[in-house]
Amino acid sequence: MSRLLESASLQGPAWLEKGFAPLAHVIGVPKWAGVVHLTILSCAASFLLQRISHVLSPHLFPNTYPKIKRKQDDWDLHVVGWAFAFIATPFAFDMIRHPSPEIVLDRAYGFGIAEARLNAFATGYFIWDAIVSAQHISTQGLGFFLHGFGCMIAFLFTLKPFLLYCGPDFLIWEFSTIFLNAHWYLDKFGMTGSTLQLVNGIFLVGAYVGARLIWGIYNSYQLWMLFFGPKADPRTGNVRYLYCGLNVLMNGLNFFWFRAMVLALKKRFVKPEPGARHERIEINGKLTSSSSSSDKKVTKKE
Repeated sequence: MSRLLESASLQGPAWLEKGFAPLAHVIGVPKWAGVVHLTILSCAASFLLQRISHVLSPHLFPNTYPKIKRKQDDWDLHVVGWAFAFIATPFAFDMIRHPSPEIVLDRAYGFGIAEARLNAFATGYFIWDAIVSAQHISTQGLGFFLHGFGCMIAFLFTLKPFLLYCGPDFLIWEFSTIFLNAHWYLDKFGMTGSTLQLVNGIFLVGAYVGARLIWGIYNSYQLWMLFFGPKADPRTGNVRYLYCGLNVLMNGLNFFWFRAMVLALKKRFVKPEPGARHERIEINGKLTSSSSSSDKKVTKKE
């Protein structure tokens, strides 16, 4: 897969690179000009897939999609997120195993075309993510917007180049999205509490803990050591504080959503205590219901 990312067939048009270069330099990400076509392609494809889902889903799923009028936007957004996770995570796994030599020699400022192209592609998706989460912030929640916007900034500024290696490392987090979105769709297909959802839930917890918590904390530690450890790179300057802030935010959201996810799974597969009530919880910016023995107001599950 790394060879595919290095292929000359992925080279963008010279006129686009030349025309975009001045803006890229003003923003402070000069290497973006050479790969901006992948950002444009990824962002446009995300909006297109969202629209395709909205048009085709009523015909492909006539017994489900028309009945969830208040959740049709969520359905379409999940389709796009699912597609990105299936595309990005295999490339991320491969790039971690086979990083560019330039990245190995200089983790802070090394430039590898494969990593740059993958990060540019991810930037396009997260631009879409930030836009749609801002449009739906009243229903999706602030956490969903912060995640999309934060990832957009983090991936964009790797194209200075700076910390290009972080792209594949942190795209591994999207591996859990494959099972998270499957869990969401199983609910919508009326398979809540089914054996299939239980099996998916086991994979979801395993993927989430492995990719976002264990792998995420390990890579965060490596990042902080690069900034502040005994062998810290003195060239990183003040920009490191931006990445430290984003790193703390993303890890905080991961742990917050993990608690919410476990509560949601518990509600589906563990018999509630007598008199238990429900509270609204948030999973990756999505509100759902979870049982609670407190005296909180009961909210109906949609």
